[in-house]
Amino acid sequence: MATIDDVAKLAGVSIATVSRVFNNSPWVSEKTREKVLKAAEELGYKPSMPARSLAMKKTNTIGLIVPDISNPYYAEVVRGIEDVCNIYKYNIILCNADNKREKEFQYIDMLKNRWVDGVIFHCDYFSEEHYEVFKNSNLKVVLAGRTTKFDVPYVGIDNFKAAYDAVNYLISLGHKRIGIIHGPLDDMKETIDSVDRLKGYKQALIDNGLTIYEELIKEANFKYKGGYKAAMEMLKGEITPTAIFAISDIMAMGAINAVFDKGLSCPEDVSVIGFDNIDLSEATRPALTTVSQPMYEIGAIAARMLIKIINGEEINNSQIILKHKLVLRNSVVPLRS
Repeated sequence: MATIDDVAKLAGVSIATVSRVFNNSPWVSEKTREKVLKAAEELGYKPSMPARSLAMKKTNTIGLIVPDISNPYYAEVVRGIEDVCNIYKYNIILCNADNKREKEFQYIDMLKNRWVDGVIFHCDYFSEEHYEVFKNSNLKVVLAGRTTKFDVPYVGIDNFKAAYDAVNYLISLGHKRIGIIHGPLDDMKETIDSVDRLKGYKQALIDNGLTIYEELIKEANFKYKGGYKAAMEMLKGEITPTAIFAISDIMAMGAINAVFDKGLSCPEDVSVIGFDNIDLSEATRPALTTVSQPMYEIGAIAARMLIKIINGEEINNSQIILKHKLVLRNSVVPLRS
């Protein structure tokens, strides 16, 4: 196997010059560059990628931290990230945190030691502790699907407005007892979808002069079983909903099955609306009315933004809010008189 020393001897230059050529140094003449590349081609020499990365202080690798890769939402976001990374010849290290804060920080530390060029962070919250850890590690970071009060680039949607629109739509159809299944809430979390969507839900009720029933506000874990259990608790209470807003499609699917298992019908007895518009939402029976957010675009834009930051390019807008929209299907109907 040819070595860098062999290339230097054949080209009639120093080993340092060969190294400069393969590290794209500007301090090499075009004639010398051509001699070195020709010698390398004749010998079948290929430079060590780890060595080049260390020399250039760049690995063309980014880390991606998500809370639950089994959720179809994240799979679509990852697809957007991967497609952009393929275009720009970047590799991805995918880290699944299992919705555990401790694992998130372990992964951040691991990615720092792996010399990644940057991180796309797409977990449920971004706290002051996260901000400080990234800042002290000198890791470039972009938040995907999240907004934040910190000076960190992000791309996402207006979760408050999206939830407000969903609940307002139910109200326009005559529903007054509207339940919500939100995600975990934690005082330590500075930014979380659940908080903004719960606020949007409550504000829509307030603006329409409707009662906020605490019995109809249930916490779950963004999983099917969590949505099922939360909906079943609502349906067994003294005050029951005529409509349920679940802040993820997976939980909404659990809610629909809870309605049927309670001996009721969806949407005739209880309408259900979800959030995300994953592919499965169209395959349920009834097909799920949902808030669509541009999952693929969130991933793709976050990846482009991070790569630009890594390459030292100017970012015109580092805080991007994408549009959501209501997708109307069969799981929601007007309230029966």
